[in-house]
Amino acid sequence: VCCSKDLTSLENLGPKSEMEQSILETSVANLGPKIPVIVSPEISVENVITILKENHIGCVLVGSSNRIEGIFSERDALNKVASHFEDVAQQPISRFMTPDPETLDATTPIAFAINEMSVGHFRHLPVTYQGKLEGIISIRDMLQFLSSKFPDLIQAS
Repeated sequence: VCCSKDLTSLENLGPKSEMEQSILETSVANLGPKIPVIVSPEISVENVITILKENHIGCVLVGSSNRIEGIFSERDALNKVASHFEDVAQQPISRFMTPDPETLDATTPIAFAINEMSVGHFRHLPVTYQGKLEGIISIRDMLQFLSSKFPDLIQAS
């Protein structure tokens, strides 16, 4: 399976390995999307950084459970605020979030989620079901799924 390419053509290919079959047939709902931390667009950068640290999480969603306006991740913290934190600490997170984040439906196959994360360079994706926020998944969730389902992939060095 190649990254950065449309995966819809994989549905009609011949026999697949057990792993390919598994990630094409298993939905992201099976990854156990976590309940996301959602913050107001007006909350300060400093408060969001504290939330990330205290909760040991890599991102927060910005908005409400009814309407996600953006996402702010540890990558955003490093790339957008770290070099001038003192100057922006009290500014609203909405100035530094990534607006309108991509989402996945809970029924989306894991293979498509992997592709979406690879193509978009995402580490986290909100998961919806019938348009309603259900949770958030991370690349770590996918790696845990693969390592638990296919332990032979992980070899002790």
